[in-house]
This record gives sequence, structure tokens and C-alpha cells, in this order.
Amino acid sequence: MKGLIIWMKDGNGSDESLLDELGTEIRQRGGRVEVFHTKAAEKLGMQEDEKARSEACAMLARHGVVVIASGTGSCTVAPDEEITVREITRIELADHTSHTGFMRDLELAGLVPPPTHDVHPDEEEEILKKLRNLGYLDD
Repeated sequence: MKGLIIWMKDGNGSDESLLDELGTEIRQRGGRVEVFHTKAAEKLGMQEDEKARSEACAMLARHGVVVIASGTGSCTVAPDEEITVREITRIELADHTSHTGFMRDLELAGLVPPPTHDVHPDEEEEILKKLRNLGYLDD
């Protein structure tokens, strides 16, 4: 799978719970995820250097990892054959409708796995019955 950087471009470190939630969602779908927190950037001496932070994200993403990070501006990594960069704002990430649309766009682009849904066998049989009645499936 192609590497992906999801960059919250108006992040300031105080909203990293949004990044964690997004990471958990993608991880539950089966994606390899690394949330690059502000504290990690500080430990690496990158808290003031957006370019260095972006490059660290790119290094992880080149190994097929979905990297979720934030900064005060845009990600400085240019997308290429190995990496896609998608930016989102804090408000969009917190808004359910925007978040759902953003995730759907990533799914359709093949950048994150689709959600998994476990269907009980009884429910599955009911769904199949309805599809047969509608003419979508042959008996």
C-alpha cells in the first residue's frame, strides 16, 4: 500500500486527541499507523522545524505506514509515487460529516482499508433474502 501522510495543518499540540482517534480508526481497519505527536517532535528536536517534522513523516510513510501528524502550517513534503499527502483542518477532523467524507475519499483512493463489519449469520441471510427478492441475486 502506498504511504500516506495525514497532516492536520492547524494543529498546535493541544488537539492531538483528534489525531489519536483517527489513528485508532485506521488501525482498527487494519492499517499500519504512526501518530507523530508534538512530544515526539520535541524529543527529536523538531518542535520548531516543520520541514524536519514533515521529512520524518515522509521517512515513515515511505515504508507503507499511514503517518498522522500536525503543524501550524502545511506539510512541506511533495507527494510522489511512494507518498500521498492529505491535509485536513482541526475543524474538519472534528466534524462528523467532514471526517466521514475524508475517510471515504481515502478509502476510494486505496490509501486506507475500508471499515470491517462483522455481520451475524442471521442478518446475512436476511440481507441475501432481500437482495434475491429485489432481483439482484439468483437463487
